[in-house]
Amino acid sequence: MDDKSHLILTAVGPDQVGLVEKISEFISRRGCNIEDSKMAVFCGEFAVIVLITGAAGELAKLTAAVHELESETGLKFSVKRPAERRAGESLRPYKLVASCMDHPGIVYSLSRELSRLGINIESMETKAYAAPVSGTPMFRLEAAVSVPAKTNVNQLRERFSEIQRDENIDIEFAPSRP
Repeated sequence: MDDKSHLILTAVGPDQVGLVEKISEFISRRGCNIEDSKMAVFCGEFAVIVLITGAAGELAKLTAAVHELESETGLKFSVKRPAERRAGESLRPYKLVASCMDHPGIVYSLSRELSRLGINIESMETKAYAAPVSGTPMFRLEAAVSVPAKTNVNQLRERFSEIQRDENIDIEFAPSRP
């Protein structure tokens, strides 16, 4: 695709078998490609976000026909053209993993610290679950983050050590591959 453009498609609605097939067929039949996606079911509700690539004309046709997909699936769709990314400062990819006994405020505490340091969360997944044997409510967070090259990573690690002590959260922070 020489004239490659991007489109972000999001949807939420009642879960049912075959939704991924219907969405991917809709995109494929219009000559477009799924470049990246995240999908999950929460309490019986399906949620999806898809980065689509294609020629500008094909993406326009896809956007115009999204109401057909809404009728077919019962999902509520939203379509957005992503803003062009500005060439900015150099960023380094890192992976952040945190785990602890579940309690309110974990995501807030970690995201506040990342934000304060100018670190962007590129993707994040969290999960609450019962610990094996004891059944204790546990929490796990995995995030891909972009750390500005000017950031002192040793100071960042020290700050995470303080959070680990103060809030009893196990934190792993390591470079990841782009």
